[in-house]
Amino acid sequence: MKYALALLADIANGIFAMLLAAHLTQTELLWWHLLLGIGFAMCPDLDALPELIKRHKLAASAAYAHDHRSGFHFPLLFLIVGAVAVYVAPFFGTLFLIATMLHFVNDLYGTGWGIPVLWPLRNTRYKLLARRANRMKSMLAHDGDWNVLPDAERRLRLVASWEEAELPLYLRRWGIEDWVDHYYLKLNWISVTEYTLFVVAVLLLVVLW
Repeated sequence: MKYALALLADIANGIFAMLLAAHLTQTELLWWHLLLGIGFAMCPDLDALPELIKRHKLAASAAYAHDHRSGFHFPLLFLIVGAVAVYVAPFFGTLFLIATMLHFVNDLYGTGWGIPVLWPLRNTRYKLLARRANRMKSMLAHDGDWNVLPDAERRLRLVASWEEAELPLYLRRWGIEDWVDHYYLKLNWISVTEYTLFVVAVLLLVVLW
C-alpha cells in the first residue's frame, strides 16, 4: 500500500494535464477524462511492468541492478507521438502531451536515476539537483558514507549524469531496495514537493470542475 505514495505525483500530473488541456482546447470535461489524464501521466512507466511481474516491486539496487527507465522513458518519442495526436485529436493529443511531459519533469528531479533526455543521440541519464551517488546527505550520513565519499560524488549538482556503461555499477553500490521508506515515509524536499503537488491538484480539481 505504501507504494501508492509514489503515484501521487502522477495523479497530480494527470489532473493538471486534464485541466490545462480542457482550457487550451475549450473542451467540456467528462468524468472519464480524469481517468484518461492519470493514465497518460503514468503510461511512460509501462516499462516497469516486466519487473513488477517478476519481482512484485520496483527497486534498482545491488539485488537488481537494472532501472526500468530504459524502455519508454524517451521524451523525444512522446513529443513526436503527442504532436501527431494533437493534430488528429486536439484535446486528447494535448492531454497526452502535457501529461507525459509532466511525468518526465517529475523523473528529472524526483526519485530514481534520471532519464535519457538526449535519446536517441545518447543514452546518458540526466537528473536535476542530485549527487552522483544519488542519495540525500542525511541518508549518506546515516550510513556512514558521507565523510568517505570523494568530493565529486558528494557534491550536489544542478545536473548529474550517468553514462550507460557505468549506471549498473552505481545501481549496485548506491541503489536502494526500500526506497519508498526512505523517500516517501519521511519528510524531505522530494516527498514534500510531490505531496504538495497532489494537494494543489486536488484543490484545483474541486474549484475548477
